[in-house]
Amino acid sequence: MKFSRNTAGLTLQLFLLLLVVLVVLSPVAPLYEPVPARDQGVYLYVGQQILDSGIPYRDVWDHKGPLVYYINALGLWLTDSVWGVWFLEVVFLFLAAVAGFLAMRTAFDSLTALSTTILWLAAFPDVVDHGNSVEEYSLLFQFAAIWFFLRARNSKGWWNEFLIGVMAALTFSLRPNNVGVHLAIGLILVADLLFQKERLQTFKRIAAAVAGAGVVFFFVAVYFAANHALYDLFDQVFVFNYHYSKLQTFSWEGITKGYDLMPVLVALSLAGVAGALLYLFEAWRRGSMGADIASRSALLALVMIPIQLYLSLLSGRRYMHYYIAWLPVLAMLTGFLIFSIQLWGGKLLRAESHRRTLSLILTIGLILSFGWQPTFGRLPKLKALVKTVWTQKSLPAPNHSSVEQGVYVDYILNHTQPGDYVLIWGNESVYNFLTERESPSRFVYTYAFGVPNYVSPEIANELLLDITRKKPMIIDAARDKNLAALDSDLWKNTPLRDLIAFIEKNYTRVDIVGPDRFWIWVYTGD
Repeated sequence: MKFSRNTAGLTLQLFLLLLVVLVVLSPVAPLYEPVPARDQGVYLYVGQQILDSGIPYRDVWDHKGPLVYYINALGLWLTDSVWGVWFLEVVFLFLAAVAGFLAMRTAFDSLTALSTTILWLAAFPDVVDHGNSVEEYSLLFQFAAIWFFLRARNSKGWWNEFLIGVMAALTFSLRPNNVGVHLAIGLILVADLLFQKERLQTFKRIAAAVAGAGVVFFFVAVYFAANHALYDLFDQVFVFNYHYSKLQTFSWEGITKGYDLMPVLVALSLAGVAGALLYLFEAWRRGSMGADIASRSALLALVMIPIQLYLSLLSGRRYMHYYIAWLPVLAMLTGFLIFSIQLWGGKLLRAESHRRTLSLILTIGLILSFGWQPTFGRLPKLKALVKTVWTQKSLPAPNHSSVEQGVYVDYILNHTQPGDYVLIWGNESVYNFLTERESPSRFVYTYAFGVPNYVSPEIANELLLDITRKKPMIIDAARDKNLAALDSDLWKNTPLRDLIAFIEKNYTRVDIVGPDRFWIWVYTGD
C-alpha cells in the first residue's frame, strides 16, 4: 500500500509538471508564432538541409553547436512541419523539469522539489524568447548533471560520473557557454581530489566523467571528419565565435537585466545564498563539510553562481534566452531557501506532524504566491491551442499572413519558382525555410562578413562565385549593427569589394517590401 501511495503521489506530481510545461510553452507554439525568429529560422533551415542530405558547417554556415540542428531535423522529420520541433521542446523541457525535480528531491524532499520546479518553470516564459533555443535544450543536460552529481554521493561505481561527462559534452555540443553547471561539478571533484583522503576513488570518478565526455566528442569528431566538415565546425563554432565575442565588451551590468526578467526567482535565490552559506558554516563547525548531500548541493550552487553568470555574459550581449542558463542555479538556491526555512522552523516545532504541516504550507504558499499567476495566467493560450487542434482534427498550418512578416513569405512565393535561389543579405534565413527556396551559398545568412577579423578574401570569393553561378534573387535585410546594407560605402575597402561591385554591375533594385523595407535585387546582367 505504501508503494502504491508513493507511486500515485509521484505520478500526480509529474502530471502537474507536464501540465505546467505545456502551459508555459504554449505561447511559442507554431499557432502563435507562424514566422519563427531569426535564430530559430537558421536552425530550421539547417534541419531542412540535413533531411536533404546536407551537413552542417560544410553545406550551411552557422556558429552554434551541432546538436541543435539535428534536434530541429528530427522535429521536422516527425511531423513534416515545425510542430514536430515544438513537440520536442515540450519533451526536452518536461524531462528537464523531471531531472530538476529528482535532483531537488535527492537534496531536500518531494515538496521542496515540487515547489522549486514549479517556480523556475513559472519564470521560464520571461526568458524563453521565441523558444527552440540552445539554452532551452541545455536545461535537460544541466539538471540531469546536477541529479547525477548528488546521487553519486551514495552510489557505487562511476556511472553517475560517466553520465555527468556525457551531459557536459551534449551541453557543449549545443553551446559551450552553457557548461557552467558541469564546470562547477568538475571543480568540486578536483577539490575532492586535493583535499579528501580517498584520492584514488575520486580520481576514478574524474576519469569516468572525462571518459563520458570523450565518448560523445569522439563520435561527433568522427562523424564530421567522415563528412569532411570537421575543419568547418572548428572554424565556425570556435574561431568565428572568438572574433564575434570581441565585437562587444564584457560587463557584469548584464546581471541587472537578469533581475529585471526574473525578479521573484532572483530575489528568492539571493535569500537562498544566505541559507546555503549558513548551512555550510554549520557543517564546517561540525566537521562534516561536504559529507551530506545537502551540503554538497549548497557547495555546488555557490560554485555555480560566478561561473554561469560569467559564461552567460561573456559575449557582451544580453539576449533574453541567454538568461535561461541561469535557471538551474536559481532553482537550486531557491530550493535551499525552502530547505533552510523548513530546517530552522523544524527546530522550533518538535512534533513531526507540525513539521510536515509547515512544509505543506510553505510549498502551497510559494506556488500560489509566485507560481500560480505567471503559469496559469497563460492557460488560455493552451486552451485555445487544444481547441483548435480538436476542431480541425489535425495540426493547423501556421498562418503567415496573420503577422506582418508574412509579407516577405508571400513576396518570395509570388516572385520566384520552386528551384529558384534566394540569397538574404542579413539574418533572415527563416524565409528560405518557410518558402523552401534554397540559398545559393552555404552562407544562408551573412553575419560572417560583418566580423572584420574573421572575414577573408577566400570566403568572400566563395560567395561571389556562388552568386555568379546561380544568379539568385537577393533580399537586402541588413537592418542592424551586425551587418551593413549592400549599398553601404563601408564595403569599399574590405574583402567584399569585388562581390559588391559585381552586384552593383549585374543586379538592379526593383522593389521595397514589408515593414522593415527590405530591398529586392534581381539579376539583369548578361
